[in-house]
Amino acid sequence: MQTHISPTAAVRTEQRFQTLFEQAPFSVQLLSVDGRTLKVNQAWKDLWGAQDGDPLLQFVLAEYNMLEDPQLEAKGVAAPLRRAFAGEAVRLPAILYDPVALGKPGLARWVEATARPIKAPDGSVLEVMLIHEDVTDRLMAERELRASEAQFRTIADAMPQMVWSTLPDGYHDYYNRQWYEFTGMPDGSTDGEAWNGMFHPEDQPRAWALWRHSLESLEPYEIEYRLRHRSGEYRWVLGRALPVRNEEGHVVRWMGTCTDIHEKKQVRDELLAANRRKDDFLAMLAHELRNPLAPISTAAHFLKTAPNDPDKVLRSAEIVERQVRHMTMLVDDLLDVSRVTRGLVELEKAPVAIKAVVIHAIEQVRPLMEARGHRLTTRMPAGEVHVLGDATRLVQVMSNLLTNAAKYTPANGAVSVSMEIGEQVEVRVADRGIGIEPQLLPHVFELFTQGERSPDRSQGGLGLGLALVKSLVELQGGRVTADSAGRGQGSTFTVTLPILADKPEPAAPATAGQGIMNATRPLRVMVVDDNTDAAETLGMLLESLGHHATVIHDPAKALEAAAHAAFDAFVLDIGLPGMDGYALATRLRAHERCGAATFIALTGYGTEDDRRRGSEAGFDHYLVKPADLGELARLLQRP
Repeated sequence: MQTHISPTAAVRTEQRFQTLFEQAPFSVQLLSVDGRTLKVNQAWKDLWGAQDGDPLLQFVLAEYNMLEDPQLEAKGVAAPLRRAFAGEAVRLPAILYDPVALGKPGLARWVEATARPIKAPDGSVLEVMLIHEDVTDRLMAERELRASEAQFRTIADAMPQMVWSTLPDGYHDYYNRQWYEFTGMPDGSTDGEAWNGMFHPEDQPRAWALWRHSLESLEPYEIEYRLRHRSGEYRWVLGRALPVRNEEGHVVRWMGTCTDIHEKKQVRDELLAANRRKDDFLAMLAHELRNPLAPISTAAHFLKTAPNDPDKVLRSAEIVERQVRHMTMLVDDLLDVSRVTRGLVELEKAPVAIKAVVIHAIEQVRPLMEARGHRLTTRMPAGEVHVLGDATRLVQVMSNLLTNAAKYTPANGAVSVSMEIGEQVEVRVADRGIGIEPQLLPHVFELFTQGERSPDRSQGGLGLGLALVKSLVELQGGRVTADSAGRGQGSTFTVTLPILADKPEPAAPATAGQGIMNATRPLRVMVVDDNTDAAETLGMLLESLGHHATVIHDPAKALEAAAHAAFDAFVLDIGLPGMDGYALATRLRAHERCGAATFIALTGYGTEDDRRRGSEAGFDHYLVKPADLGELARLLQRP
């Protein structure tokens, strides 16, 4: 059935088309099949600034052929336009419209077009319609965005931190150069969720859970985790991220950083561990100092309640003597460590027979080993070997190692000492005791480091011995190492020292002091100490030895007493009220009655600087509390 359209209807249809064409809100240009412009609408005229009667409009409608325009060919528009004339709908590249070049005022604009063929029922192209769009704002925004992104990437790549970014849902789509340099991963290989696989397996669940929480709650993300370095090791990093919001408050992106904190975290952890060790040490120090005070207090009670019972008096005196000796050792260890760490130890180096050092150390520790039923074996090569060192300090080193072996070896256990001689001499002290945990082994020579103790703290000590051993050995050009297979596997400590090339006569190790001797020449002795108990007990001891003792607690009264009586010797404390012992000694020494007297400092100050000041003040001898009373008695008898 054939449909006939009346002339009137055709006119109305044409009018509607013309109305729609003219009133279309976008620029339309209708082209003939040979590339000439048939018609343009009002939006086209507004876009190009060419109204009716304008030369540009007349030129476009009368003469201009788009298929023959060389400028369109150069701008890459002609080729896709020809495809439109061949029947294909195409989008033409944006071109810059410069109204000034066309003799029009105004700003340059970017224009993009879509070419759509209008076809006959048989498919042949009748006309081509160009629809133009002013894309200046969009292109400018895109250009600014690209410039901003380029600037961001430049800044991000220049940062020392790793920078990353994700989409609002958490999908990782950007990492800066530092990320790839740190991880050694190929570009793009950690996008998406692959980032979590870069963390230490123990940290992955925690990192993922916290990241999901931040995405859901929009709270800042912050975490410390171990990230795999390009070297294969895991290093501690600090990860942080914040949501980026638009003007409406919606999250459009997450920006994050990763900062390498490996060294800082190690230092922080070491400081925390050192602080814990210090606290443990202070607790142990309090325990160790309180322990001897209890028997001393009990012995003092016996001395008051049973002064006429010789047996109780003797036993009480022995208890006090043993406990004071123990406290003295603790204080000496503290002072030794203090002097060593401050570089104040002065060694008296001389040729030393190392075998004699070991034997002397064994003799010092033998009572402890016999009390615990230990079997001690020694293995030393024939012949003698000498080292250049401080004999007393070397004995201290060896006795410390042997004492540790005895303390940490169960009763009836075994301890061995062996020596090997090669380019250097090695002395090994081995035991089959409680051993050293692997995590503790690298730190056994550090200050305040101690292994786990039994609840009764039967091992005793302050954990200073090995730190002191290491320092003293290194001061003498050697080294000390520790080895243990772990808990219950025993321990081995090896001291290595350089051998002395020549073989001179060795210096004998220090010998134990002799007992307290009675006065063969009674002296008039003034004791000055503001500690009443210390002064009174020392005065009683001197009286018991046959001397005449005057006990004074105030420096001014000491000067007054010296002005009215002559004294053969003065035993002065240093820390006195109002006038220290140095000043008191200087003033007493200047007195005509006291110039020839013997001056002995008896004080708790024992540094090298203290001793130097004592010598400058006129002291003949300098003793540190608690002093060897036998030595004090002998000093008083020297002519």
